Amino acid sequence: MILRTTGRSTLALIMLVSGYISMLWYGLSHAGVLRIEPVKKNFYRQIYFSGNQALHIIGFMGLLLGIIVTTQTFAVAGGDSSLVVKVMAWVIVWEFGPLFAAIIIIARSGSAIAVELAQMKISGELYSLEQMGVAPMDYLVVPRILGVSISVVALTAYFQIVAVVGGLAVSSWFMNVDFFDQVQRFVALVSPWLLMGGVLKSLVFGWLIATIACFHGITVGNSTASVPQAAIKAVIRAMLAVFTLDILLAVIRLI
Repeated sequence: MILRTTGRSTLALIMLVSGYISMLWYGLSHAGVLRIEPVKKNFYRQIYFSGNQALHIIGFMGLLLGIIVTTQTFAVAGGDSSLVVKVMAWVIVWEFGPLFAAIIIIARSGSAIAVELAQMKISGELYSLEQMGVAPMDYLVVPRILGVSISVVALTAYFQIVAVVGGLAVSSWFMNVDFFDQVQRFVALVSPWLLMGGVLKSLVFGWLIATIACFHGITVGNSTASVPQAAIKAVIRAMLAVFTLDILLAVIRLI
């Protein structure tokens, strides 16, 4: 009985992951549909919602995190300004920048995308698009996957800049050192590989978030009670995927 239950759970997980991969592949391989004007408008609309409207939240969170990391490092290590710069470089650029931006996008856009697509399916809008000769995947899924991915990368960079500048400003005040000297140390410490790694990490996070949200929105049942379930699944599973990938990357770095 236990083996049968385990086997079913494993099979369900494999099918779920296969569905995610298929949808992500479709979204990336059909990027050319952005040349179509209505699809392009959906793409810009998604970037505006996921990126532009989240700027104030990302900026505020980045500033708070930069101050917290600086003050905690100062409390533990004392007046070692070089250590503060090193912590800011590794913790903000590589770890917390992509992770925090992804969490905010999941909370805002992941749930919203799942609910919107689920409601469109239940109300028959997806069927209507098919009847008009419009592929729902091209019109709805592709611009969301690409738009969210770009938004996560841009918001991560914005988060990192605000967090680093705010954190270094606080450290300069606490340690009575020159702010621009701190910035020069930070720039010298951050390698292009570290920056590229942060960008790639945030890009993959964006793919995961958008794909999972679109999948659970498109595959929702026919009952209106399924809509909040789709949103819950999208948020929880996107969180699990992002944290799992983050842990795997951390382990790979240690090897």
